[in-house]
Amino acid sequence: MKLMVDGSWRGEVPPTPELDAQRMIHAGRFRDRITSDGSSKFPAEAGRYHLYVSPACPFSHRVMVVRALKRLETVVGLSVLHPLWDTPDGWVFGDTCLSTVDGTGNGFRCLHEAYGASSPNYTGKVTVPVLWDQRSRRIVSNESLEIAYMLNDAFNSVDADNGLDLCPADLKSTMDGLNARITNSLAIGVYAVAAARDQREYDAAMGELFGFLDELDRQLDDGRPFLLGDRPTLADVLAYPPLARFDAVYNPLFRASRRRLADYPRLPALATRIHNLPGVAGTTRYDHILTHYYDGDWAVATRRGIVPELPATNCLKAA
Repeated sequence: MKLMVDGSWRGEVPPTPELDAQRMIHAGRFRDRITSDGSSKFPAEAGRYHLYVSPACPFSHRVMVVRALKRLETVVGLSVLHPLWDTPDGWVFGDTCLSTVDGTGNGFRCLHEAYGASSPNYTGKVTVPVLWDQRSRRIVSNESLEIAYMLNDAFNSVDADNGLDLCPADLKSTMDGLNARITNSLAIGVYAVAAARDQREYDAAMGELFGFLDELDRQLDDGRPFLLGDRPTLADVLAYPPLARFDAVYNPLFRASRRRLADYPRLPALATRIHNLPGVAGTTRYDHILTHYYDGDWAVATRRGIVPELPATNCLKAA
């Protein structure tokens, strides 16, 4: 397991039970906020903040989608890490067709350097996305959902507001509940399927994942174009990255085999509508996604003792 210990990068650390419990997904460790009213040490300012992202990572992707929908390209900078993250140095920058150099001027070669600069005694995993403050030279947040909320409203006072509000007050309570389920049952749910250690864990994870996908598909049965009605919200943004990866990665590689996204009657149209919103298509980089999952440490040998489900759409399945 690659992580930092007391501020030092370790190429590999034996996974303790505590670390192993977080081997797939964990909450961000940096949890400060940018505010529009100057009430925090991180006030909204054009050009001050920068995102370190990987288009391959679905949690980075959700942040990239919000930045695009809010037209913040000239307000919040962006640097792209190489999709191969299981290197001796973890996530790395570079002037390649699949990555950029560190655009903040810090000269970071590896993402772990940003973590070490922010917290000299940091212990934990080094993850994307990262929201970086160029003035204090430290990480503001590495929690994707909180970054998404900040990008939605913190910069409205910096002449960046395009009029789109992804978190409308009248939908807040409904949206918060749906966002939690999208995160836990879908965005993290696919990793629970991939990480299953035995048949029991696999079957439970598959039930949670596809039960939720079935529910989402039924929710669209009334003809609504987006998950909560006629306008896109953060719920659609959170759902889009795992839906965009489902048939290319999660169904074949993670053995989420019960159905493809294409087998649902309404979810493919939802994914297409979100994809066609202004700027979203440009954030969806299948060259990054496929390189990350199929030429990285996700391309693992099949775990013995777990039998994938037969696809429900198999035309030869017995009645």
